[in-house]
Amino acid sequence: MLLVWGVATSVSATCTMPVEPLKSQAYNLPQQAIQIYLDNKESLQRQTCPDTALIYRYILMAAIRLQNWPMVEEVVQALQAERLASDVQGKELNIINNIGVAYRKAGQTDDALAHYRCALTYAETHDARALIKINIAIVHRNAGQPAVGFRLLEGIEEEYLPNVILAGLHVAKGNTALQIKRYDEAKYAYRKAREHYLAMKDDRNAQAVVPNMLVAALATNDLTAYDQLRPLSTLVPELLSDHGHHFIQWLDTFRSYSSAKKLTQAQQEKLLQTEVIGPDYLEFVALLSSRYGLNQDVIQRIVQKSRNPPLPGALAKHWCGSM
Repeated sequence: MLLVWGVATSVSATCTMPVEPLKSQAYNLPQQAIQIYLDNKESLQRQTCPDTALIYRYILMAAIRLQNWPMVEEVVQALQAERLASDVQGKELNIINNIGVAYRKAGQTDDALAHYRCALTYAETHDARALIKINIAIVHRNAGQPAVGFRLLEGIEEEYLPNVILAGLHVAKGNTALQIKRYDEAKYAYRKAREHYLAMKDDRNAQAVVPNMLVAALATNDLTAYDQLRPLSTLVPELLSDHGHHFIQWLDTFRSYSSAKKLTQAQQEKLLQTEVIGPDYLEFVALLSSRYGLNQDVIQRIVQKSRNPPLPGALAKHWCGSM
């Protein structure tokens, strides 16, 4: 059920929520950010302060990282409130893009593409256009058109792009290169992405890209590289989501197969347990399973899962009149 936002509000000079650490928490400790929001939700309904819209944007980021779809829907509705219109004005690109990310992570590629196209109409700078193009390329990859996505990514001029966009660009390049079997390019792209995340002190994403690197190692049966990289994937356990934890366990099981070329009954069952693996990782499950001819029913199960969208369509219709 969506939160019903109160009509009567007051304007306060300061927010009751601690705004300063919230951005870092949204990136690195999203569950903590969500809990702070829940503890202060009633006061946010009653009061409007200069940072209210910013708080919701940070919480939207945290909800997307946790793939908490009811919270995503709730916060998007909150950002559409008339009392926040002046604070949201000029930030539509960021909000619509994040909604597109939510759809993409939820496996709703058509909805994601529609929202990215809308966001592109708000993009006025090279950085903004590059960001949206990266996301559009990712959607093409998810829709089974990785070659189209890779061409889009190669066409993005990298010079002068900030680290945050360069990191996303390299992750997208790595994931897309994997799909078209350009493994050396994938490995290089992941290394560059991690370097950019570390430069930003974005420890969560620096750690989160390591499983992608592990996939590239397994795809080329480079078990030495896998074993060298593996400790980095759980370097800071509290930065690892439940989905990420389950995926790394799945990769460890797959690594055992790559080494021995046989699986115990327990390991076979482990490779079939994809229900606890989030949408971000399912393409890798399908890629490795297909490459080694294992568990073909896993791929069919993934396709069937994507047919049950967790988010309603057109969440950004408030800002996108064509929807």
